[in-house]
Amino acid sequence: MSQRPTIKKPTPLSAPVSRPGTDPIMGGSSDPVMGGVNIPQFTKDMQAEISPEAAPLWNFVTNHAPKIAAAVVSVVVICLAVAGWQWYEEKTLLEAQGQLGRVISIQDASRRAAALEEFLAKAPSKLVNSAQLELATTAMELENFAKAAASYEKVANAEGDNPLGFAARMGQAQALMHAKKYAEARGIFESVVLSAPANVKAAIHQQSAEAAEYAGDIPGAVASLEKAIAALAPTDQEGAAFFRARIAKLTK
Repeated sequence: MSQRPTIKKPTPLSAPVSRPGTDPIMGGSSDPVMGGVNIPQFTKDMQAEISPEAAPLWNFVTNHAPKIAAAVVSVVVICLAVAGWQWYEEKTLLEAQGQLGRVISIQDASRRAAALEEFLAKAPSKLVNSAQLELATTAMELENFAKAAASYEKVANAEGDNPLGFAARMGQAQALMHAKKYAEARGIFESVVLSAPANVKAAIHQQSAEAAEYAGDIPGAVASLEKAIAALAPTDQEGAAFFRARIAKLTK
């Protein structure tokens, strides 16, 4: 009977072995080989392949590898934190928008006003102006003109010269007119007309004239009506005739 050949157990790739010719018993080195690669020799070969110009960068990377890795991890952690915060803000904003919608749908104006005040106490910044405008409208409905003027003023101050700010400032002036604070209202009309579109300047001058008339300032009312005529298109003869008739009535 023939003898069966002896099969040797293969050495795992992950286990360090010695390269042929490097056995310490045979007088060679004992560099570890991982997966068939001599690690120290591989590093030396890489260094030999690097150009002299890139050598300082390579040395910096190898010498500061732990710090570089820590910095990369820190950047990843920061990015994850920012993404998480953005997700939380979006979720909070969506919930607040739903809550504001439910508040606006309240039919009773008094209950709606109270709910809006409560909402504004903790509202996200992106919804504050919307809630303030709703409160101003509700206050006008309740004839609480001081509250309406204050809410419109907050929106106007926050929005500045953009269209929403312009509309809020006009709303504030109208609320002041209802509150019989005619001089304050006229001051706002005279201010906003300076940056108003050309096609609405005449109407604003007319409202300024009305505020002046109610305040007892007849010369001021006439001056505003004359500005209204000047702001009209040359073809608007009917509008000009109306304003001249108002001036004649005030000055007779």
